[in-house]
Amino acid sequence: MTSYATSSFSAVAPPPGDSQHQEVTPLVAARHLSMAFNGSPALNDVGFDVLAGEVHALVGENGAGKSTLMKILGGLLVPDTGTIVVAGKPVSFSSSADGMEAGIALIHQELNLVDSLSVVDNLFLGKEITTRFGFPNHPAMRVKAREVLAQLGFRPSPDTLVGPLRIGEKQLIEIAKALLADARVLIMDEPTSALSDTETQALATLVRTLRARGMGIVLISHRLQEVFDLADRVTVLRDGRHIATLPIGRVKSAVQLVSMMIGKDFVAAHRGEGELRAAAGTMIAVHGLTLHGEHRPVVDNVSFTVRQGEIFGLSGLLGAGKTEILEALFGVSTYRVEGEIEIGVARRTFATPAAAVEAGLAFVTEDRKKDGLLLDQSVEANFMLPNLAGITGFPFYRHRAVARRVATQAKASNVKYRGVDQTVATLSGGNQQKLIIGKWLMTHPTILLLDEPTRGVDVAAKGEIYSQILQAARDGLTVVVASSEIDELMLLCDRILVLCEGRAAGVLHRPEFSAEQLVKLASP
Repeated sequence: MTSYATSSFSAVAPPPGDSQHQEVTPLVAARHLSMAFNGSPALNDVGFDVLAGEVHALVGENGAGKSTLMKILGGLLVPDTGTIVVAGKPVSFSSSADGMEAGIALIHQELNLVDSLSVVDNLFLGKEITTRFGFPNHPAMRVKAREVLAQLGFRPSPDTLVGPLRIGEKQLIEIAKALLADARVLIMDEPTSALSDTETQALATLVRTLRARGMGIVLISHRLQEVFDLADRVTVLRDGRHIATLPIGRVKSAVQLVSMMIGKDFVAAHRGEGELRAAAGTMIAVHGLTLHGEHRPVVDNVSFTVRQGEIFGLSGLLGAGKTEILEALFGVSTYRVEGEIEIGVARRTFATPAAAVEAGLAFVTEDRKKDGLLLDQSVEANFMLPNLAGITGFPFYRHRAVARRVATQAKASNVKYRGVDQTVATLSGGNQQKLIIGKWLMTHPTILLLDEPTRGVDVAAKGEIYSQILQAARDGLTVVVASSEIDELMLLCDRILVLCEGRAAGVLHRPEFSAEQLVKLASP
């Protein structure tokens, strides 16, 4: 670990569960924070603190107040009431620069990068290393960029443009930016939501290293296994209120934690043994699929079949070809395609997404805000976008009838909203994701393609999305799901195809599922 990430201090606090815990001065503490937006309370008398040398997890449903609390600690928001204390002294923040000056770095869940600049330029934007003559010292910046990116398992060159990179790679750059800020407290809002398992493991190793050197880390995560693996303490928020702060050793299970988050007992849905009908016909047949990239195939000679009613998983590291296979099935691949793709009883291949939709395919893309939603449009408009062709008399139609259809599907998909005219940007991430899946189910597809279907949503929303997918498969819908979360694939799928550097490394049936085997097959 390079010194610029943790050079400002080195003291390590006793373990948070230690009897000395109450005597230790927190690096940062929030006391009795309250804040409301347009009269609606986001936080109500909330307390929270972070010690040196600990990972403190913050969990709760979307809308529980996690992001508001962290933005206050980072200086982005000013609370209505309450106090922030840094190293024992009350402080007042009016900007993120104030937070950074106090040693608090906030990694936002939403990406904040300039796509037209290189990786290294993004890392040092506004804080360039200069020569003694005042000019940018590009060699020195490249050296430091390579050091911090190597710790995160980042593969592309620091000189690569950010724009073409995948979401997971961009997330790593955001994390690297925070590490370069020399922070004493690192707030990480869903840092692994778009990372592969290997990259997540690398980040976990880095978090443990930072903790051992005395940094205080706040981890906001919907991946509860991540919380149990990394956290020393966990704080639960619900509806803007503090529910509990516990040493992680006192939390008996993920089910207990989720029940605290939602205020009622939580029961997780899962794919049962033998649910897939053995006599179901083949709906997708892929033979020798190769997608040619600029220098090498991004998918290389991959073959598989998927039966009606099956939930078929695609697993692998970031860049293994999962998304590219889904894009090829849907007719939106940007690569030169070789091999055979046969879809549906008619054994068709699609050159355009319109032809795919007409034939009964639906595609939930990885980045909901970029590719899945019209954020400035209403709930009704987004639900109906792929369904306009099915409206009698369009563009002249009865708005009340459409509103009723939308309300019926929104209820079936558990989308929480105020009215069909509500702007989608104001919905929580979980409700946005449920809306996307619901709008495609309104088309009554025969095949549903899902790319990271629960990225960045809370555990309660995950449970609702899983139930929706499982029920759709029971009703005969064929589902192909690409996910970086191994637990998600093992919960949902009948079979999982594991990809390694664009090649098929093996297909596992449900009795063969194990995290160890999936990681082993995915690793080069």
